[in-house]
Amino acid sequence: MSARFVVPSVALLLASVAAPALAQSGRPTFEVAGQATFLKLNDSDSTNTGIGGRFLWDFSRWVSADMELSYFPKDTFEQILQSSTLESARVTYERRRTHVLAGVKAGYRGDRFGVFGKVRPGFTHLTDEGMDCSGALCALALFVRPEYRTEFALDLGGMVEFYPSRRLVARLDLGDEMIRHRSTAVPPCVNGDCTSHNFTSRLGVGLKF
Repeated sequence: MSARFVVPSVALLLASVAAPALAQSGRPTFEVAGQATFLKLNDSDSTNTGIGGRFLWDFSRWVSADMELSYFPKDTFEQILQSSTLESARVTYERRRTHVLAGVKAGYRGDRFGVFGKVRPGFTHLTDEGMDCSGALCALALFVRPEYRTEFALDLGGMVEFYPSRRLVARLDLGDEMIRHRSTAVPPCVNGDCTSHNFTSRLGVGLKF
């Protein structure tokens, strides 16, 4: 899916619901929150943990603009290399990840809980922190260094929110973060161009004002 299509579509949807909602008053319309993010990379057994924050603007009771910034101080990916002679190597790529997502959240909001879906395009960036290798093919594996670029990402999924009070929000978020890879790095892609599907979950607490 192309950023040239997704980003304008989300912006148009936000604009269409914003105008009538601005007339509403008498309730908190903004939210700031902290959260922990758990990212399980495609084709990897590891789950990386990040921290971050989000900002929301409620256009109405059911539709909000939803923006997130998350930082993963340790983003690890392991890969097994195998040769025709059954020699192998386990390569560990150490990285740091930062991602920014912004889109729309829509669904049902009750007095004590809410259920929503989300569409949030954005970008993710990896910083190389080195490689580690064990096995007979390490000399070959360490010869090729990864080159990371900023990648387009699209976060699709849903969430459940709980409202202990008028201004306090607890949120559980599950989704598929699709990343369009163009870097010369793992996961391996044909001609360095592919899209991976990565399971994400988030736990956060926010304050409305």
